Amino acid sequence: METQAKQLSELTSAELKALLAKKEADEAAERKQKREQYEVLRDETVTNIVNKAAALKDALKDFKAAVWSDLETLYKLLQEHSQRHADGKGSFTLETSCSNFKVQYKRQDNTRFDERATQAERHILDFLTSQFGDDSATSKLVRKLLERKKGQLDKDQVLHLISMKDEFDNENWRKGIELLQESIVPGETRYYAQFFVKSQDGENWMPIVLDFAKL
Repeated sequence: METQAKQLSELTSAELKALLAKKEADEAAERKQKREQYEVLRDETVTNIVNKAAALKDALKDFKAAVWSDLETLYKLLQEHSQRHADGKGSFTLETSCSNFKVQYKRQDNTRFDERATQAERHILDFLTSQFGDDSATSKLVRKLLERKKGQLDKDQVLHLISMKDEFDNENWRKGIELLQESIVPGETRYYAQFFVKSQDGENWMPIVLDFAKL
């Protein structure tokens, strides 16, 4: 260190500046090299991941199409000997004879009702109050059909109610049904399939998770 200090002390100002500039240039070159190495690795990694994701997406699309086709075929056969599924609505579950594998098919109907549904309920409830007692079978049925789930009317129950529109000759009833019909806001129906395999002890169904965030 002393020799180096003496050597440095013997350098002129210009030589010191040149030495410092060289040191800074060497450090800058090293940083540039490391940055370039990082960028090459980054680009290769991101490209590889995205290409794999794209291939997986295509595979999932093909799998989904095949699943929908297979389930549609099975459901049509199921409808032939099951009155419960004859109307083609709702969800269903398919389970193998050995009880080791299961598929659940679910339909999510996003139909909703606008603010006119609230006014419709008032007219219908006024009708029930004026024409029937709270304990009457008709009152219980209509109130049941107007029950909300998580704050939302059930579309199938409302359609059932609308199908009863000609059963009563009452202004509040007719106005309520009319407003219910007008309040319907069609939404996109979504379909889902879930897959399960029985646990090794045979006690529980274990989901086959296809949701990236839940793996």
